Amino acid sequence: MTDEQKFSVTYERQGNDGHRVGLGLAALSDLKVDYTGIPQEQRGGTATRLLLASALYCFASTFASALKARGADILGLTGRASCEKGRDSAYRTKILSMRIELYVAIDDKDAAVLEKAKLLMEKGCLVTYSLEDAIEIEHEIRRVNPA
Repeated sequence: MTDEQKFSVTYERQGNDGHRVGLGLAALSDLKVDYTGIPQEQRGGTATRLLLASALYCFASTFASALKARGADILGLTGRASCEKGRDSAYRTKILSMRIELYVAIDDKDAAVLEKAKLLMEKGCLVTYSLEDAIEIEHEIRRVNPA
């Protein structure tokens, strides 16, 4: 890779039940997780949800950029990411598969652009193609009526 870029985030434990992840972004505040008063059995899944959020954001924003670059007007775009967890051969819990669903509303005049963008997205986005050797990733893009 000739155009290597380096990124970093920071982590800080705050007391017994708090965590702060510094992102260093103007458009996104640092993430703060505070488990104070939350029972232990309700604390799981934070890292999994952050990974899903990262994959969903990356996939959706890449898709939106593909549409906009080709002149499409996006009337609405929503999405959902889910995953299935299991155990690997060493009995460690891991994410086995991930599913990303996008729902896009566009005018009929942009239908051909939508199909082109869907084809481009078969390659995924930075996050999803970086994970695909470790996690089975499935995605679906559906056209919906504007709200």
